Amino acid sequence: MLLATVGFIAGFVDTLAGGGGLITIPAFLFAGLSPGQALATNKCQAFAGTLTASLKLMASGHLKVRSLWPYATLAFGMALLGAWTLREVSEADWLERAVPLLLLLAAGYFGFVRLPQASLKAIPVFGILAVAGIATIGFYDGFFGPGTGSLFALLMISGLGLSLRDATIHAKLFNAMTNFAAFLLFVTSDLVNWSAVAVMIPAQILGALVGTRAMLGRGIVLIRPLVVLMCTLMAIKLASEAWLP
Repeated sequence: MLLATVGFIAGFVDTLAGGGGLITIPAFLFAGLSPGQALATNKCQAFAGTLTASLKLMASGHLKVRSLWPYATLAFGMALLGAWTLREVSEADWLERAVPLLLLLAAGYFGFVRLPQASLKAIPVFGILAVAGIATIGFYDGFFGPGTGSLFALLMISGLGLSLRDATIHAKLFNAMTNFAAFLLFVTSDLVNWSAVAVMIPAQILGALVGTRAMLGRGIVLIRPLVVLMCTLMAIKLASEAWLP
């Protein structure tokens, strides 16, 4: 029941603002999974939420994917590379110490970076730097992940001049592709706790559906501070266990 609740909240939050991993990864770590297991298990349940949100937005006509497929494919490939890297270093001692720091950095970004609300006057095309940004974020999402949705949204704003709402909608395609890539790589891995995945996928789907309706409506304003506070407290707890004797 607890994992299902976490999955629903994460699917809802991730659809609205990104950062669902800031909820699920600490929950997995708190449940006793190793950092490698937590990251792999997170990917195998998170794809359900982003994929559901993307399909719902495509069906409603809000997400137009024709011109974005080449970039989404690049993100997919880089996420595969990131997930492969995680699998190779999952038993490394330094990963346990690195995860709390990565959580704090992701929480800091998620809490303090504000995306523009209005569209830019000029709408540039994707340039070399934007493509490099897609590749970098794709690798990051395959390896770690929290905050990827808002990172892609920021890139959509700066690369295409979209408004915050439209950028968040179109970023769902990228996020769904990177999450699905990681899922495909980890689906045969012994790092995944499939009992957790089984109860969280339906909850992720339901949370994404509710979040999509909220996104197309007014949304809510308390998500960002609550997620940052929870993630920061969990990261401090994990850091004290990993770094202090």
